[in-house]
Amino acid sequence: MPSFFRSLPERIRNSRAQRRGAEDFSHEVYDAMAGCLACKSCAGQCPIKVNVPEFRSRFLELYHGRYLRPARDYLIGSLEFTIPYLARFPALYNGLMNAAWVKKLLANQVGMVDSPLISRFDFHAVTRRWNVRAATAEALLGLSAEARERSVIIVQDAFTRYFETSLLANFIELAARLGYQVFLAPFSANGKPLHVQGFLGAFNKAAVRNASQLQALSSFGVRLVGLDPAMTLVYRQEYQKVPGIGLAPKVELPQEWLLDALPEGVPAAEAGRFRLLAHCTEKTNAPASSKQWETLFARAGLKLSTQATGCCGMSGTYGHEARNQETSRTIFDQSWARQVSAPAEEQGEALATGYSCRSQTKRYTDKTLRHPLEVLLQLKRG
Repeated sequence: MPSFFRSLPERIRNSRAQRRGAEDFSHEVYDAMAGCLACKSCAGQCPIKVNVPEFRSRFLELYHGRYLRPARDYLIGSLEFTIPYLARFPALYNGLMNAAWVKKLLANQVGMVDSPLISRFDFHAVTRRWNVRAATAEALLGLSAEARERSVIIVQDAFTRYFETSLLANFIELAARLGYQVFLAPFSANGKPLHVQGFLGAFNKAAVRNASQLQALSSFGVRLVGLDPAMTLVYRQEYQKVPGIGLAPKVELPQEWLLDALPEGVPAAEAGRFRLLAHCTEKTNAPASSKQWETLFARAGLKLSTQATGCCGMSGTYGHEARNQETSRTIFDQSWARQVSAPAEEQGEALATGYSCRSQTKRYTDKTLRHPLEVLLQLKRG
C-alpha cells in the first residue's frame, strides 16, 4: 500500500501525458491484451503451452505500475472481499443495481454492464436441513477414520455462494443424499479476479492465506471439492506458481469426487438424453472432465454427449466489461447460441458446468441451463 501512494504522482503524470497523446508502445499492447478472455484454453491446448492469461496479468501489473488503473479493475478485483458484506443487504444491493441511473453510471463511468444480482435463496435453511457443519479443526479432529471417508468439505466460491446460491444448495443436498456428512469451508477469497486484472501482489497474499486455510483442513483426510470449474482450477494452476505458498491444496471438481461418491447402478426414473456444454477452461485444462460427467450419467442410465463448443463469451467478468459487449455477443453466437436454441425434445436438454456460461445464456436468451449435478440430484430425489 505505501508503494501505491508513493507511485501515485508519477502514474498521474504519465496518465495525463497519455491523454495528451504521448507515445508509448505499451498502450498498443494494453489494447491487444484487452481482447484476451483469460479462459486459459491456450495454456491447455497449445502444444508449447503458451499461457496468454499469465503474461497478460504480468503485463497489467507492470503497466499499471506506470499508469492509473480504471475504476473497473478495482471493482472486479475487490469482488470477493466486498460481496460477503454486500450480501447482508441483498434487497438494497439488488434495488440499486436494478436502478436505471446506477446501470447508466456503471456502464458510462465504470465500464461495467449487466452486473449479477445477489441471490435471495435461503441458504441457511438448507444447511440446517442437511446438517451441514462448519469445517473447523475441532470438528474434523473428532471424526473417526470411517467418518472421514464419508465426509466431504465443500470449498465455497463467490459466484455460486452469493449469485447462484441454489446450485450450491443442490450440491450440498446431493452429497447428503449420497450419505456424506457435508462440511463447509469458511469463505475466503480465492483470488482469481485479482489475478485476471493483474493485481499479482494482492493475489499472492490472498492465495497464501487461502491455501494455508485449506491445507490445514485437508490434513484431516477429508476431501475438498469446489463447485465452479474456473475458480476450482486456480488451485492446481495459478496457486502452483505463487512464491511461498508451499504445497497448494488439492481441490477436486464435482465430477472427480462423484466418481467415487456416486455408486454404480443408480436407477434412472426414466430414460433421458442430455447434451453437455462444458466450460472452456475446464474442457481444455482438465481434459478428462467431460468424459467423467458422461460416465456418471451412464451409471444413472442416462445418455450425455459432450457438444463441440468454444467459449461462451462471458469468461468470468470479460463479458461484463462494456468495452467487450460486441465481441462477447459475437463469441456466444458462434456456437453457444445454436446449441442453446436446439430443441430439447429432439436433441436432449442442454447442461452447462460453468457459472459464467449459465449467466451468459440467461443474459442473451433468457433460458436457464441446469448443471449436470442437478440432473443427478433429481434422480436421487426419486
